[in-house]
Formats: sequence, structure tokens, C-alpha cells
Amino acid sequence: MQEEEKTAIETSSNPMSLISDQEDTIIVEDTEKEAKTETALTESTEEKRSSEEKIMAIRSSLYQISKEEEEEAVSLRVAWQIKQVKDKKEHPEKYSKLKPHKNVLKPSMSARGHPKQKQSFGRRVLEILPQASDSTGEVVRKCVFIFSAIVFLACIVIALNYLINLYRADNLHEELASSYHAGVSQTTTITSTETADSNDVEEIETETEAEEKIYKLLFNAADLLEINEEVAGWITIPDTEVDYPIMQHLTDSEGDEYYLYRNIYGEKSNSGSIFLDYRCSFDQVGDDGTLAVENSDNLILYGHNMRDLSMFGSLKYYKSDADYYEEHPIIELNSNYETYQYKIFAYFIADAEDTTDTRFDYWNDINFANETEFYDYVNEVKRRTIRITNIDVEYGDQLLTLATCNSAFDTARLVIVARRVREGEDSYARVAGSTINQNIKWPNVYYLFNDAEKYDPDAAFAPYG
Repeated sequence: MQEEEKTAIETSSNPMSLISDQEDTIIVEDTEKEAKTETALTESTEEKRSSEEKIMAIRSSLYQISKEEEEEAVSLRVAWQIKQVKDKKEHPEKYSKLKPHKNVLKPSMSARGHPKQKQSFGRRVLEILPQASDSTGEVVRKCVFIFSAIVFLACIVIALNYLINLYRADNLHEELASSYHAGVSQTTTITSTETADSNDVEEIETETEAEEKIYKLLFNAADLLEINEEVAGWITIPDTEVDYPIMQHLTDSEGDEYYLYRNIYGEKSNSGSIFLDYRCSFDQVGDDGTLAVENSDNLILYGHNMRDLSMFGSLKYYKSDADYYEEHPIIELNSNYETYQYKIFAYFIADAEDTTDTRFDYWNDINFANETEFYDYVNEVKRRTIRITNIDVEYGDQLLTLATCNSAFDTARLVIVARRVREGEDSYARVAGSTINQNIKWPNVYYLFNDAEKYDPDAAFAPYG
């Protein structure tokens, strides 16, 4: 007891010794705790590493298995294909009637999982129309679609109607031409016989024969006049598409030409007819067989420039093809009573609405009061001609003018001018040797659309007359 009390007294008398002992105890405990913590972390890291290694091993194993299965499947597929090829070669009869495999499509499903019902045609059409439940954008889209569809269908109808009209017109003109030219042969035979008989009569005739020529209706013209009494004749340019009856509506007015869009039957037609200017007179014969009115000095014919080359569509080649003129220099023009030939001596481009100093109203030069007016006209034509020809023109020659639209500019007209072949003259004499006009007098508007040299009024010029 005394020793314990002595010890307690010593301890209480030395407090620093007590504190030191407590600190040592705490340090030892901390060290033990840290050691335990490090041990636990080491064990956790090792467990994690072991787990990752196991996962990697499993993945590697699965990949290897997948690879082996894929290689086995490929080997089996190749082996099966080789077997199929061999079997086809050995037993082709087994595969001759086999039909190609078709994919079977599953029916589309509704939102509830049931097969959708096939909509009727009427229902689909109704869905094209704007609905009350449609949004504004959807209504606009449907309206635009409907409008576009209507325009598209209208264009198709117009195009089909145009093509059908052309087809009917071509068939009509082919039939008329076949009938007309067959009649020409018959008329020629009759005329030859009548000429022989007239030669016998001339031996006993006296000078009391009539001074005026008596015109007789051509056999082929009679058939055309039965169709329409406004037939004025027939025009042909050999070896071209131009081979048509000529119409003349005497009550026409400028800008309101009856046969511009009508055929020989008076029916509406896109290609119209070749027609003679209503102011012209061409072998208009009275009841007594003589001319009721003197023929015009210049006969003017009009026709459409059709894209399929019908009517006056082929005339454009006179402008575009340098050899076309010498290959087609002659125009055959028949009235209902006589047959005539004309030589082309010039062709040019005119502006139908020209109001400038290049204005040329060729369509108003139908009759010439005197020689001066005649030469003024033919020399103006020569200044404008695209090619200079060797054909001579003299006062008293009857002229023939063909006019049609041209693509040189919007109001362009291609004008072909010819003179009648004189009695006893070779139709093709002086046709060869035409040359390009180096100083063409174009309409002023032509220079806006084409790179052409301006006309030089002081350049050398060899006039007719």
C-alpha cells in the first residue's frame, strides 16, 4: 500500500511524464491503424486487379469462340455453295423451272399493331384536296400541287391537240396533192389532143379569131372548186414540202385573214392554208371565158412557217443553206386555168413592223403605175437579197412573192421574190453562179440580234433596168 501510494504521488508530482506516456500510446495506435489501412488497400487493389483479369479473360474467350463460329459458318456456306454449283452442273433439269426468289413483305402495321387497311382510289384522291384538319402549310402545299397538276395536264392536252391537228392536216394535203397531180396528167393528155385538133382548124381559120384569150378550166382544178369555190390555184416548189392548194378570201382585211388558220374546207387548222392576198387578181375569168380583171403585177402569197416544214416551213433553208437556192430555183404556180413557172431572183429578211428608215412595205407593192415604180421595187429587193443571182428582171415581168415568218427576230419575215419564166425561155437558164451579197440592207432591228455589218449605201451596186 505504501508503495502504490508512493507511486501515485510520484506520478502526480510529475505530470509531463504522464503526458509523454499518453502520446506514445496514441502514436502506436495510429501506426497500427495506418498499417491496417494499407493492408486493406493492398488487398482491395489486388482483388480489383484480379477481377479485371478475369473479365479480360472472359472477353478474350468469348471473342475466340465468336471468331471460330464465324469461320465455321463461312466454311459451311462456301461448302454449300460449291455443292450447289456442282449439283446444278450435274442435274440442270432440277433448276430449270425454279422461279427467282421474291421477298415477302409484311403488311404495314397500324399504331395499335393491326394490319393497315388498303385505301381506295377515291379516298386517295380526296386526301390530295385540302382538309379542315390540315395545317396552313399543308393547305398551301396541296393547292400548289393541284394547280401544277392542272397546268401540266392542260399542256399535255394542248400539245396532243396540236400534234393531232398537224397529223390530220398532213393527211388532208397528201390526199389533195395526190388527186391534183393525177388530174394534171389527165389535163396534159386532153390539152395535147386539143392542140393537135386546133392545128388542123388553124389551116382553115381566117383572121376573124377572137382577140382575147379564152381560158378553160383545168380538169384537176374543177375537183378543188367542188370542195371550195375560193380555191385560186396550186403552188409547188419541186423536191420540197411546198405542194398545196392556194386559197383566196376576197373579203379579207389586213390583220384578219380568213385562211390564216383554216384549211380548204373552212375548218379550224393550226397550219392554216397558203393564201393569196385578197387585193391580188390571178386569172379571174368571167362567164365568157375571158379575164374579168387584169392580173396583178405582183402576186403575194402567205403561209405559216411550220416546225414540221409543212406549208412554208421549208423556205427557211433559202436563208440558212447556201446551196438551197440553186437546188430549188423554180416555183410552179397554177391558176385554175393555166400553168406557170417562176424563177426566184432574190430573197430577203424584212421587219413587218419597221418604222425606221429601213421600212419596206413589200406587201403593198401589188401593181406598178409605171416602169420607174417597177424598177424602184425590184432594185430595193436586190439591195436586201441574201444572195445575188444572175436572173435578169425586166419591166413587164409578172412577179411572185412568198412571205412567211422567220426566227431572225420576233417580227421578221422571210420574203422570196420570183419572176415568171418568159415564153420560150429555159427555166433553169442563169440559175447557177449565185454569190453571197456582201452589202445586205438589213432592217435596223436585225442588228440588235445579229453581228452584221451596216449597209453601205455608197457601195457599188448593179441595178436592174
